Amino acid sequence: MVGPAYAVILAMEPRTGTRKPSRRTLTAIAVITASLTLLTACLGPTQTTALDQLNTDRRANRLSTLSVQADAQAKAQAWAEKLARENTLYHSNLPDGIHVRWCSIGENIGYGPSSGAIEAAYMASPPHHANIVNTKWNGVGIGYATNGNRVFTVQEFIKTC
Repeated sequence: MVGPAYAVILAMEPRTGTRKPSRRTLTAIAVITASLTLLTACLGPTQTTALDQLNTDRRANRLSTLSVQADAQAKAQAWAEKLARENTLYHSNLPDGIHVRWCSIGENIGYGPSSGAIEAAYMASPPHHANIVNTKWNGVGIGYATNGNRVFTVQEFIKTC
């Protein structure tokens, strides 16, 4: 994950007997769990820029913007890092790393001198363009990694159902 790491500690005082946790304690645990889940979808500045470029192209085509879906985000970042390490391009096995119920998944992968140049190349390529402007998607993950001066981006599109 790019960006700061956060840790939350829930301290519970020991109790005697076998009392069940209070509703307040259970609520606190649920809030902490939800917060940690949301933190996994945090984007760093380079990922945010790439997401903004994608959504600018969607808005230019009169489509709604896509928000980050946690599983797609984790997968996209891990795949971008793998591609950058190997300094090559190839598609992932689309369902790998997606744990939510989904109806459709798509992927764009690319490399170039900048995320803007890669996004322009995606838009100039009919199959990549089709993924970007597809109305069925309701979430996305954005991966960004570098190898020297080469930038790698991954767009993981998802339709949850």
